[in-house]
Amino acid sequence: MAILRGVFGVVAGYAVMVVLITLVQETWFGGVDFYESSKVELGVAGLFTCLSAVVGGAVGTAVAGVTTRLVAWILSAFVSVETTTLIVSGEAGGPLWFDIMAGGSLIVGIFAGVILFLRWKRTSGGATSAPQPDAA
Repeated sequence: MAILRGVFGVVAGYAVMVVLITLVQETWFGGVDFYESSKVELGVAGLFTCLSAVVGGAVGTAVAGVTTRLVAWILSAFVSVETTTLIVSGEAGGPLWFDIMAGGSLIVGIFAGVILFLRWKRTSGGATSAPQPDAA
């Protein structure tokens, strides 16, 4: 059952990341392109894309119910494979350094989300509801 929950956590984290990145890059900015977007658009879209990865990493770890960075490693492997595939196939739209940095920022965001979630869980006891009054 733990393996199934872990797989579901990875899928959920990746799905959340994809939805949020699509929202940022396609809906908010109407498509982000290295050669066509302004530097400000690239910067803001890049920031929110990285934050999307933070949320995806946190959600994946929360759903998986793990206390390690395993979800981050798996999600990062997916991002690495996807980035490499886009670059090799010519589907990536920018210069090589830009596409590598974009994938790298997702990996940093994923790890940040996992670490922040695990830290929150450790310090708060993982409480997700309002604190209960003391029984006296």
